[in-house]
Amino acid sequence: MGALTSKAKAFDADLHQREEHALGPPSKTMDASEYAQELVYLVSKTIETHLNLLPVPGKRRTLEAKQMIIRVLKNKGEGENGKMYYIKCKTEVAEWPWIFVKVYEPPLVTDVSRVEFRAMKKMKEEYKLVTF
Repeated sequence: MGALTSKAKAFDADLHQREEHALGPPSKTMDASEYAQELVYLVSKTIETHLNLLPVPGKRRTLEAKQMIIRVLKNKGEGENGKMYYIKCKTEVAEWPWIFVKVYEPPLVTDVSRVEFRAMKKMKEEYKLVTF
């Protein structure tokens, strides 16, 4: 099982490297929009799982989007570009009151959800939002 874990980590590192290469420069840090709050809502159950919270059916925990950074996918052709959103959120969890969430919005929706949760960083105190 150890070999499988190391292959998965190598794949994740390769994916991250390819993603970084394909993304354009980050925007300036800005106040989170209603759209950013909607993106957080779409991936909220995954966020709860990463915070080690048991999902409660029919109840959403408070995750308030505060700031965001956008990076646009460099497109070689015509049409829409995908976007990576880095969103700073305030949570109601005492152990992790602040989180950074990385959400990918592809140019073409091919799945049930229009966005993908990519990563999350948990913090005990407030920090300046950065890309990761």
